Amino acid sequence: MTDKKETPQEIDLIELFTNIFNWLGKQIQWAYKIGLHIFYFGVRNSPWFALSIILGAAVGYFQVKTTEPYYKSELVAFSHTIDNVEIIKSINNWDYSKAFGEDTLESIKKIGATYVLDINKDGIWDVVEDIETVETHDSVTVKQRQYGNFCVQIEFSDTLGFEYIPAIKEKVLNYVTNNKRVKERNYIRLKQQQELIPRLQKEMAELDSLKRTEYFGKQKDKTVKFGEVLLVGEKETKLYHNEVLNLYKQQQSLEKALLLYKDPIELVLDFSVPVLAKDKKTERMVNQYTKLGFLLGLLIITIIDRRKFVFAQIRRSKEENIDKN
Repeated sequence: MTDKKETPQEIDLIELFTNIFNWLGKQIQWAYKIGLHIFYFGVRNSPWFALSIILGAAVGYFQVKTTEPYYKSELVAFSHTIDNVEIIKSINNWDYSKAFGEDTLESIKKIGATYVLDINKDGIWDVVEDIETVETHDSVTVKQRQYGNFCVQIEFSDTLGFEYIPAIKEKVLNYVTNNKRVKERNYIRLKQQQELIPRLQKEMAELDSLKRTEYFGKQKDKTVKFGEVLLVGEKETKLYHNEVLNLYKQQQSLEKALLLYKDPIELVLDFSVPVLAKDKKTERMVNQYTKLGFLLGLLIITIIDRRKFVFAQIRRSKEENIDKN
């Protein structure tokens, strides 16, 4: 009796690749049929899609026209105390109902703050409506967000009157600058600058003096002896001209800050001429209602177009429930 050795089954590569290509061919045919059905579905119902889009845009436009128009104005400022994140959060959380009278309060729609960033890195500062849409991991953007300019925005109805804008500006700036944390930091900032100026003046007087024994005195020559050879080297005399100029520039910078930037908040651009904010709102509302109209139209058209299939599934579900009972 002889033992038969079992040989491993060989893989037929031709058959394997044939099966793979056949499967891919079926998938391509399936995708082609699906795409063809979708195309015919869109062509067949294109008038209804167009009607749903038009209706959505009309509803959005009507919604804007029926709402009361309002104006918008912006102020740009710079903080010398706390960073912009704290200031913007403070203004956005401000309950300004106690700061204005009832007549003014009824006309104010919104008082808020946002960031001013150089988003495109082109030297042009942009007012950021939504910080979440901006890449905040960039080091330059993060620095601008914390220590750059910030923007205060007010929205109000036309019944308020433009003459009330200075009063609103005063209320906003008073709210920010009268914060205890802001006042303490600004006091410390000014005190440190005032204390530093006399110190710089003293340093400049010492560097600029003619006391050669202290700064320009003769140094002993360096001598090195190599056998019978004696090398004599004269040490170079140091001048302090650049150091004096740098200290003087620092003093000028501090004096400028004490003269121009005493307040914790620096006004960069006053409130702009109020513009009608309805145009931007119209575009936004029309886009939103157009998309909503298209989605609702797609849902309704799909149900109507495939109603036979939908009703058949409903009847089948009812019959299964009856059989179970």
